[in-house]
Amino acid sequence: NTFLFQSNEDRHSWFFCFDKTFKKQNIPFWFVDWWCFYGPIEEILPPPIIEAYNTFTKHYESLTLCPTTLSFFIHCKLSWIMYWDYIIEESPQTIPSLYRQFWTKWWNKYDLSKCTSETILRSLKSKSHQDQQFTLAKSQIQATIASSSTKKELQEQIKKLQDALDNTPDEDDDKQNTPSEDDEEGSSNSTINLADPDDFLPVQKTRGKKK
Repeated sequence: NTFLFQSNEDRHSWFFCFDKTFKKQNIPFWFVDWWCFYGPIEEILPPPIIEAYNTFTKHYESLTLCPTTLSFFIHCKLSWIMYWDYIIEESPQTIPSLYRQFWTKWWNKYDLSKCTSETILRSLKSKSHQDQQFTLAKSQIQATIASSSTKKELQEQIKKLQDALDNTPDEDDDKQNTPSEDDEEGSSNSTINLADPDDFLPVQKTRGKKK
């Protein structure tokens, strides 16, 4: 989710947060590319979150083409703020160039208790157990279907499997760290302070697009 805040002085910032239903397996390639250019940097994280991040990097299962920081932000449903502005770069040998510079900062209303080393380990352990249960259930389903000798028997087996799945809780690997609906509502209604530019850190991963 993205929220735009614009002040009376035409200054603006963008608030970002991940929807609690968002899964790392659903990340589009364009967003990974955007993240690598303009996403938040580790330097904005407060010390307790840095500790949780270090724990996460040691125990999580990495995904191909998904940066570790992106996986961490999704897993813990972290929020951040970004804004950009134009800067002029002058050089004696060239014509002055106009660039967009991006800055980012931590959202200081985030509940730090939702993202600690303890909650990280607990959620990763729960996710590992869920993955094992899913793999086992899938194998059992395949074996059950393969053992059916008639169409009627297959239909009966499928119905039993469907009933069993309906009674199984939905998987939620981020349950311990997902902000409540009140948190999300507060995030969109909170005033984003742009009065102190020192709160923001420049995104140095790469230069913004030249205008």
